[in-house]
Amino acid sequence: MPPCSSGRDGRAPVGARQPGIDSPRHFEHHDARLPIDPDRPSPQLKTARQLDVVAVVAVGGFIGALGRYELGLAWPTPAGHFPWTTFTINVSGGFLLGLVLTLLLERVGATRYFRPFFCVGVLGAWTTMSTFGGEGDLLLRDGHAETAVLYALGTVVVGITATWIGVALARIFDPAPVR
Repeated sequence: MPPCSSGRDGRAPVGARQPGIDSPRHFEHHDARLPIDPDRPSPQLKTARQLDVVAVVAVGGFIGALGRYELGLAWPTPAGHFPWTTFTINVSGGFLLGLVLTLLLERVGATRYFRPFFCVGVLGAWTTMSTFGGEGDLLLRDGHAETAVLYALGTVVVGITATWIGVALARIFDPAPVR
């Protein structure tokens, strides 16, 4: 039997193309009206840049970056200490992304402006991998290896946990998806 051609029972694996039954873009778990990747336009839509969407991302990015900058000024991190500001920003961003994206994708459906504005713009600028990496590097270079490792591992573990909690809370708010 050729690899990946079918299972032992002769049926094609989930998501595999079945001649005469589906198209290359059909998946059992997927709403055929939406593209596989919701951030990519479907083939039926115009693929030219959508300047109105770019504008809402830019406005959201301004708001998220301003919020992060202001919080950094209000809650500075002394050299050699755990960067609580960036940690809090990234964890809160993960939580909000899990909560809002789950509500949007499972309850509300596709939106033209809100998801690009809030999830890409605001939260994309609010959270910060570059500052996370830079602070970890500075901690290491200044001889604070334990703090750097705690910061890196803590950010990843707590961030993923916060995202999961956001997803779980979104599903508790309204357990019946709207489509």
